Amino acid sequence: MTFKYSRLLAIVLCGGAFTLTARAQSGDSINWRNFSYIQQSEAWFHSENAAGLSHLPVGRISVAEAFFEKQKGELADYYQSDNSYKWGAATESYYRLNPRVVFYGKVSYDNFTGKGMAGSAFIHPDEAPFDIMEFSDENRGEKNLENYHLVGALSGKLSDRWTLGAKLDFTAANYAKDKDLRHQNKLLDMYVTAGATYRLCSALEVGANYYYRRSTEGLSFDTYGDTDKTYISLISYGAMMGRTEAFGSEGYTRDNYERPLFNEYQGGALQLSWQPTSSFSWYNEFTYKSRDGYYGKKSPYTAILTDHNSDVFGYNAIFSLKEGKNRHDLNVTFRGEELENYVNIYQTENSGGGVTNVVYYGKLKAADKATWLLGAEYTGNFGVTDYCPAWVIKGGTTYSVRDTKASVYPYYRKQNLKMADIHVSAERNLVRQKNLYNLLLGAAYHSGSGDAKEDGFYATPSEGQQEPAGMDTYLYREYDYLTARQVKGEIGLKYARALENQDIKCHVSLRYEVRKAFDAEYLGNGLRHEVRLAVGCTF
Repeated sequence: MTFKYSRLLAIVLCGGAFTLTARAQSGDSINWRNFSYIQQSEAWFHSENAAGLSHLPVGRISVAEAFFEKQKGELADYYQSDNSYKWGAATESYYRLNPRVVFYGKVSYDNFTGKGMAGSAFIHPDEAPFDIMEFSDENRGEKNLENYHLVGALSGKLSDRWTLGAKLDFTAANYAKDKDLRHQNKLLDMYVTAGATYRLCSALEVGANYYYRRSTEGLSFDTYGDTDKTYISLISYGAMMGRTEAFGSEGYTRDNYERPLFNEYQGGALQLSWQPTSSFSWYNEFTYKSRDGYYGKKSPYTAILTDHNSDVFGYNAIFSLKEGKNRHDLNVTFRGEELENYVNIYQTENSGGGVTNVVYYGKLKAADKATWLLGAEYTGNFGVTDYCPAWVIKGGTTYSVRDTKASVYPYYRKQNLKMADIHVSAERNLVRQKNLYNLLLGAAYHSGSGDAKEDGFYATPSEGQQEPAGMDTYLYREYDYLTARQVKGEIGLKYARALENQDIKCHVSLRYEVRKAFDAEYLGNGLRHEVRLAVGCTF
């Protein structure tokens, strides 16, 4: 057994041990309680404030699952693969220790392998303030990504009015490309929250929490063996415009030298829950975070290449209505981020004795980026018996905007994209004694608009001045991916069976999804297929 398979087994066993311990300490019966329904039906479970766990409506519920996914098709973004697979396992649990204390835990591992990949060197380029990408589409190779995710949270009631809560969410990831120009990434991402809620009266509850997040993604670049080939990277400040850099002894892609992309978030959230009747409730959450970060190593002897900062804000509202065995939820979401990225101007100077110091002379703004999203989703759960709905009907829409301005003075490039999505689905749960049969059908539509690029000048360029570099292949591929008309169809089948004389339900599920893009010049045939097979149990 290889080391990575041993780690996966350890994760599954640890998660199973936690949830089975919870089961052994509780005597009530789960019956056909649905984990997803319980998680979705309590508005406070969507909050950053872990104090809301006190609203857990059952004594405990847990789920453990292993899965395999296969994706294939040319409908993919510039940094994605047209032929990939992923496998992994996860376990998740809610557990009420006593009337005052509730625990939540989650452990997961997944392993992704993508063939023919190039594009960005970052794990999540859509979250990065700038991008490092290959200035050629000829060096595609296989990439592998491992993710380890651990979440722990608890809430405790101090009195009938006051409840405290805390949460820790930790992710570690390893990412690597196995063909020159090679890169290796090591990600550590952690956030913690600490909060409280106060019940003003039977109908009104307020809450607040503090949020802190710290992430570091270390990147190192290398080649295999000795080679005379020159590898060029594009340092893209936005919309695939920036400057090129040869792999070597200096810069963003310095040979065999790790530079971290560092992010730090601080902020918080306010919650207000109003339940005027036993059948209707209105939950609100307002969030704000301040983000600061840089690319490089902070020391007198190493350079910080870029600095960035942003404001992140959001609002989430959930309206819930119960009618007998039916439940209706309307979730309205708004979130946005406004980011600025700066390139530092510096020079290394020899201060004597073989010591080199970095001297900074200023900074230039390289990018302004703003992203906005507004969405609404209706979920109808019908015929709910013991927290298991007979029917689940969903329908929603989102509208998002991505506004980018990249600068290499005196040149600039603007890009403004608008995207709209609509989705609907229907799910049927049919219980027959110790068996449960589930059928899911879904469809979605996506479209967008805007210009791929709008280039201009702050001032007339000097004679002979070099224009900034660009990567049109990736620019138009991403433009097609984000704005082309697309349709999606989905079907899922699931079978579950209760084990004899035990409060455990084992299941196997199979889901197939197909997407098709129209009028997309840079997405090949515009098709993408995905198959997901999973086995697990709920207890």
